[in-house]
Order: sequence, then structure tokens, then C-alpha cells
Amino acid sequence: MTNSIHQVFKYVCRHQGFRASLGIISSTSKEKTMLAWGAIHASSGETWVPELNNMLSSWPDARWTPMNQQQASLFDQAFERETKPGQDWLMSV
Repeated sequence: MTNSIHQVFKYVCRHQGFRASLGIISSTSKEKTMLAWGAIHASSGETWVPELNNMLSSWPDARWTPMNQQQASLFDQAFERETKPGQDWLMSV
């Protein structure tokens, strides 16, 4: 995923009007989802998601849906809750 972040940030820097966003790649036929970085154009809604191209071979109906601000905040809060106990444990060693 680190490589995808770098690709997306490079794309955003080179393409005016795009912004980086976390989103979900989902497949109805496979009944699976995956978190992925992508770029979305603020006015046109056009998207660029490097991981989506990789997924289309195994998930032909895959779609990327960017998170809205509320979803991104909920994700950040959940991530912080999940990582905090591990960090506390590491600090006590």
C-alpha cells in the first residue's frame, strides 16, 4: 500500500484539480472489499486508482468509492483505537 500512496501523491502533484483520498474497492460478485488510495478530481469526479487496475483481473466488477469526510474520520478514530493498546504495550516493555 505504501507504493500506492506514493503513486497517488505523485499523480496529484502532477495533475491539477486532483486530491488524494482513501476509498474502498469493492466487488459484488466476489463479496470482498479492500481499502485503497486513489485520486479524485474535485470538479469532474474523475478518479485514478492504481490498485484498481491490479484488482480488475481477479475482480472484474471492482469499483472504487472514495470515502467522504465523515467516513474518513470514523476510519481514523477506529484505527487509533486499534493501534493504541499495542502502542501502550510496546512502551511498557
